Amino acid sequence: MTRFENTRAGAHTGGRPATRPDRPATRPRLPALAVLLLALALVASHAFARDVTQVLADLETSAAAIVDVSFVLEGVLIDEAGQNIRVEVEVLAIPGIPAAGLYILRPDAIADNQIVIDADVVRSYTFITNQVALFDIDDPDAFGGLIEADTEGELPIDLDLAAVFEGWDATIVGDEETPRGNAVVLRFDNLDPDAAIDYVLATIVEASMDPWRLTFYRAGDELFADLTFRDWQRDQGLTREDVTYLPDDAEVLDRRRE
Repeated sequence: MTRFENTRAGAHTGGRPATRPDRPATRPRLPALAVLLLALALVASHAFARDVTQVLADLETSAAAIVDVSFVLEGVLIDEAGQNIRVEVEVLAIPGIPAAGLYILRPDAIADNQIVIDADVVRSYTFITNQVALFDIDDPDAFGGLIEADTEGELPIDLDLAAVFEGWDATIVGDEETPRGNAVVLRFDNLDPDAAIDYVLATIVEASMDPWRLTFYRAGDELFADLTFRDWQRDQGLTREDVTYLPDDAEVLDRRRE
């Protein structure tokens, strides 16, 4: 007898169904269910903690294995007035030297300018004047004061995001699909309450543990920068000459200290 037929039969028996559906003898009590969910949550939290540690270790291993790399850093910066500044920079690098070449495509105001890092020397090329200015790598003027080396002459530029955000609180907040495959999303929270950047979301391609996207936020979830690592290629045989190339006919201005 179908449920509909059973209901009709019940109409002729004082409104009661002819048969009663089977019911479970007992039901899970709410306290027991709550305990089970709590236990699962605790297990999951410990699993995520282990995953974060492993992801950071994998990031370090992947970055340490890079012989050379090229990519286009593309995205937007938000200035203090709230204006969007489009950014597009071609990057070639050999971390072991270290050597890096940055060719600026955007912003338009400084398009075709270049910055070359070659060991302890920075060469800043200005397209309009066809001049190359040479700086010591620990000179704040080498990068217009935007980036400064530490007391040992080391720049805060590193493809190892685990090292870049060392001392920040790291958590896994999800995953997403990218043109380079599935990626894990990490959140790095700055523990310095007075810092300009409050937290960073880092999207890491799982297959290679290379970066895909970095999103920087000020306090109050205010976007500061959204940058994507496009056309990422590693270990393609780049030479020092490839990475540090500048026009041969440029005038050289040596501004290194004696």
